[in-house]
Amino acid sequence: MLSGCMSRGSLKVPVVTLTEKEINYTSLTVPEEGGIKFIKYTDQIDVVLGPWIQSDKGIISWYTPSMIGVSPDGGKIAYIARKDEKNNIFIKNTSGGRTTIQRTFRNNVLDVSYSPDGEHLVFTDEVNSNRNILQIRANQGAAIQQLIVTDAMETSPVYSPDGNHIYYTQSEYDNVSSLYRYYLWSFNRTTSLKTQYSEGFNPSISPNDSSVVAVCRNNRETGYGEIYTLDLETGQETLILSDNEIGFSSPSISPDGKEVVVVGTTLATQSRVGNLDIYTVKMDGTNLTQLTFHPGHDVSPVWSPDGESIYFLGQRGSEDGSWNVWKMEVKE
Repeated sequence: MLSGCMSRGSLKVPVVTLTEKEINYTSLTVPEEGGIKFIKYTDQIDVVLGPWIQSDKGIISWYTPSMIGVSPDGGKIAYIARKDEKNNIFIKNTSGGRTTIQRTFRNNVLDVSYSPDGEHLVFTDEVNSNRNILQIRANQGAAIQQLIVTDAMETSPVYSPDGNHIYYTQSEYDNVSSLYRYYLWSFNRTTSLKTQYSEGFNPSISPNDSSVVAVCRNNRETGYGEIYTLDLETGQETLILSDNEIGFSSPSISPDGKEVVVVGTTLATQSRVGNLDIYTVKMDGTNLTQLTFHPGHDVSPVWSPDGESIYFLGQRGSEDGSWNVWKMEVKE
């Protein structure tokens, strides 16, 4: 099992099902997605990188940190591409054009997030099987700051709404269960003080209340991902999303603080394989809604700054299931 924020969920494979080689990725949408408008921002030439995903005996496991970021003005998207056998951050304007800017020149960047002022990018970098948190200016300059460098594994960094803190996941190996446990930490950008909170990974901070954090946890019995909210001031923990068959991950709180978009498994049927799709749920755990139904995987959901759209990585609209950055308009 990899150490970097993995989750799992059931695919419930029936006796007769499609194989992955028989999946038709070419359609842009499927009938279940109704009138949702999808916009594509990258193409095959961009060699966009998607997460590690593995299915085995009806169980799917996947790497959960977000692999795309959206600037606070909505004018740019950051994504990870694999070129020359190296994974780095690239930036593209959402207004169109094929021009991309490479912002990192590392070997293995794993995730990325924008600062609230749009001036910086924070990301996970893997060197010699160790994962640490680094920062670079979003628009210019080559200097990279090493923020969190330890012997432990750190991933999935995000900024607080005021930009003063970076929240991230640190994993620890549990010798009893032979699994990794994931814990929420923060880094103070002014004092460099690090603080540990409770168990959880893939943090998302509420734009309306920086003390409220959504995280993912793997159920200790099933291993399936569940979504919690944590109040860092009171210590209150609330389970808002859990299912006996569906695993969830990658929460992202909407700009108005009322909804969470997540990745979840979709169960297999006789005519389609089980896969990863995008769901929304209210912050109180009600009104779970599945947004995508395409047979290709849809992951890494991030809200647009106006809260009317969701950016994500998807395998739709290609011959071979190549990853691309997409946006779906979810509110009129």
